[in-house]
Amino acid sequence: MLLGEVSKNLLTRPLTRNEVFAVILRLTVFGAATYFSIKWVSDALDPTRKQRIQLKKKAERLMKQIGVEGVKLAEHEMIIAAHLVVPKDIKVTWKDIAGLDEMVSELQDTVILPFQRRHLLQHSRLCQPPRDAFLRNRSEADHEATAMMKAEFMSLWDGLETGTNCQVMVLGATNRPQDVDPAILRRMPTTFQIGLPTQRQRQDILKLILAGENMSNAVNLKELAEKTKGYSGSDLRELCRDAAMYRVRDYVRKQQMKQIARMLHDTDSGEESDLEEERLRPLTQLDLLFALEKMEESKGASTAVPTLEEPALD
Repeated sequence: MLLGEVSKNLLTRPLTRNEVFAVILRLTVFGAATYFSIKWVSDALDPTRKQRIQLKKKAERLMKQIGVEGVKLAEHEMIIAAHLVVPKDIKVTWKDIAGLDEMVSELQDTVILPFQRRHLLQHSRLCQPPRDAFLRNRSEADHEATAMMKAEFMSLWDGLETGTNCQVMVLGATNRPQDVDPAILRRMPTTFQIGLPTQRQRQDILKLILAGENMSNAVNLKELAEKTKGYSGSDLRELCRDAAMYRVRDYVRKQQMKQIARMLHDTDSGEESDLEEERLRPLTQLDLLFALEKMEESKGASTAVPTLEEPALD
């Protein structure tokens, strides 16, 4: 009816400026009313709208508590963010664990120190966190968001196209092919089996892993390669990473002793000496041998049934 009136006016006489503004205003109001009406009906028919709003508010509140604000997340990302755990809400402390003092100390040095002393590790490739993958075999225990990401990834993989002037080659490597999703294996038809490295290969791998690291001149990679028979490339990297962490532990222990000494003597050593010692010592052969001994104990414990020896009580 509105369009008919406009057409009639156009046929009879030209519209004035006020009439044009009135028509535009009426069309705008009509369009806005139509949009909000459709949106209201759609929201009313959506059974999960209330739940999604609650999850969004919860996610925003949790992200604000951990210091993340102003980040726009997709719907599935918002669902994941709603399950964040704020560290301040965790009431359990190390003091609540008894009988595992050595394990607690190991966890603090291996897991917590890299986060507390990031500036000491930023130039070391050995201390970077491992990169995990999500292409393992699917199971009923997978989270819905993880399953959706896998399905979306493989769907986009199937639609991958290249231009006439470029080619795309997808390569993958794993030491657990039995855990990889069969759908991924079907998309990678050519496979190559690589056995465990020989002594010479282990020495070359160690040399590559430790390239660029601050090492002592006394480090003997040949000796280490002889002692690591049956080790894979990932085992050697983990060995070097564990050895590199000994430097961080020594640094932290040294700083703690200095802090205790300052408290006892009530002295301030100045900022220059602190800046000079704000670096890690070189990696030594002893660090590598200690890490090797630890890995051998771990490998032996994983293949044997653990037994607890009860000490005699006085």
